[in-house]
Amino acid sequence: MWKIKLGSCREALRLYARSGLALLRALLSPAAEMRRLEKRLSERQRSSEDIVLNRTGKWFALLDRLRLRPSCLTRSLALARVLREEGHDAHLVFGVRSDNGDMEGHCWVAVDGRPITEAPEDYRELRYG
Repeated sequence: MWKIKLGSCREALRLYARSGLALLRALLSPAAEMRRLEKRLSERQRSSEDIVLNRTGKWFALLDRLRLRPSCLTRSLALARVLREEGHDAHLVFGVRSDNGDMEGHCWVAVDGRPITEAPEDYRELRYG
C-alpha cells in the first residue's frame, strides 16, 4: 500500500516540477523553446494526457490567482514541452482572426491533430504551403 501511494506522490511531484520548469523556460526564452520543441519527444509514454493537463493546469491556475496570466504562446510552449517529454506527439498550432479589420493571433496545443487546449472556432489555423 505504501509503495503504491509513494509511487503516485513521486510521479505527481515529478510532473509538477517538470511543468513548473517548462513554464519558467517558456517565459524566459520562448524562441529557444520553440526551436528545441521537436527534439523533446520521448520514446515512451509515462503519464496520460489527462494527468499532464491536470498537473500543468494547476500552475496556470496559480499564476491566474496571482494575476500573472502568461500569454497563450507561453502556456502552449510549456504544455507542449511537458507532453512531448512524457511521450505524446504534441505540436503548437497558430491561428488568426480578423475582427473589424484588426488582426488577432492565438496559439494552442494539438496532439495527433486534435486540439487539447482552447482552440477557438473563429480562428483560422495557419498552415505552411
